[in-house]
Amino acid sequence: MRLFAPALIAGTLILGAVAAVAAPQIAGAAGAAGARTMILPGQWEYSYRVGPIPAGSEDRCLKQADVEQFAKGICTRKYTCDYDTRVVQDGKVQLKGTWTDKKGRVAPVDAKGTYTPESFRLNVHMKTINGIPLAGVMEAKRVSATCTPE
Repeated sequence: MRLFAPALIAGTLILGAVAAVAAPQIAGAAGAAGARTMILPGQWEYSYRVGPIPAGSEDRCLKQADVEQFAKGICTRKYTCDYDTRVVQDGKVQLKGTWTDKKGRVAPVDAKGTYTPESFRLNVHMKTINGIPLAGVMEAKRVSATCTPE
């Protein structure tokens, strides 16, 4: 059980990275190109691994409002996420920063990946709040333009 706990923590932290990848590109340095959606709304399938070990999977409905909210939040409700580096453009993702839990414990995070409007892959390297280094992968693909009824 003690070895399984870090994997669960990492799986939860990797889930938090979903928001970072799903953020729409914001106009700014991109200049005249304007704001473009990086991923499309609809029904998505996610899978997570910590090292070679599957850490879970899920289906999620991303509505346009959800995709737009990710640009503001870039985190789950369980953590406060601060990124010194946040580059999400031209099919590439690079994030570096920290995730802080509600007890004030800080975990450094470094993530890199790629995306298309209908898929993404994010490689996450982090240390748990206990200092244990972990590596994980999150992959997602859009399976439908419309969401499955709940």
